[in-house]
Amino acid sequence: MTNAAGEHRAATEHGGEQRPRRTNRRRTSYLLTEADEFLLGQLPAPFAEILRQEGSMEEIARRLHIAPGTVKSRTHRARAALDRLRAQARSESPQ
Repeated sequence: MTNAAGEHRAATEHGGEQRPRRTNRRRTSYLLTEADEFLLGQLPAPFAEILRQEGSMEEIARRLHIAPGTVKSRTHRARAALDRLRAQARSESPQ
């Protein structure tokens, strides 16, 4: 579903829970769930800060006063670290 501004809006229901919000509205947006908030606390502060930001890479760079390239590399590393934590949490959780 797309709104007048051309932004993608997901349905409000997703398996009985609120739909995750998108971050870094760009071709490769990333979904964060409520469960991810705990995992974000285990990441280095700059990684968690980047993943919590909304907007384009350029907007985030201006807001945080860092270079766009830094936003891109930090976002890539933060996503990879969060994916590792998610996988570790899944392997440790009882089935």
